[in-house]
Amino acid sequence: MDIQMLQNRVISLLKSPVAEMTKAKSEQISKMDTIKNYVAILALIPAIATFIGHAFIGISFGFFSYKYPIEYALVEAILIYVLQVASVFISGFVINALAPNFASKQNEDQAMKLAAFAATPGLIGGIFNIYFGLAIIGTLLALYGLYILYLGIPVLMETPKDKAITYLIVIIIVNIVIFVIIGAIVAAVMAALFLSSLTAGYGSYGYRYP
Repeated sequence: MDIQMLQNRVISLLKSPVAEMTKAKSEQISKMDTIKNYVAILALIPAIATFIGHAFIGISFGFFSYKYPIEYALVEAILIYVLQVASVFISGFVINALAPNFASKQNEDQAMKLAAFAATPGLIGGIFNIYFGLAIIGTLLALYGLYILYLGIPVLMETPKDKAITYLIVIIIVNIVIFVIIGAIVAAVMAALFLSSLTAGYGSYGYRYP
């Protein structure tokens, strides 16, 4: 999938989720192709935005601001990238594994498409990571992914409508656990790097005056 096709898919998915997922269902795309040609590209957005935001713009807390040392920001960006891609892959695995419990059709490729499509708004919203104060917007955009997930369950997993809500809730619960674990990993690594930078005197500090 080239960049233009990727762009068209993202726009169509955000505008008309059901129509785009119905179209995608008939496409012979393997789960690994979905990861490689779709998720791996979109996951660059939050990673790069976070790197730029933390290394060059900085994080502000009231009157205090801090810029990560470039090498630390790079480690964070790589972590975010790898874990974002991994979380989608795991989510796709979970969606497929749960399918029989909700009278749905198991299909690894379709489940991975669904996981990727549900993650799309959050990955696109990752652009707001470039400025600490706007990061919440990206989080709110990620909520639209839950709606896409709900719409996509009957389409891609052929789930009966009366079981779609329950299936959705279970997927969300499992994904929350995944994201908590991922967040804890990133937080632990970055906290260690942050504390070491303070001890070593790295980074850039400043105060903002009203």
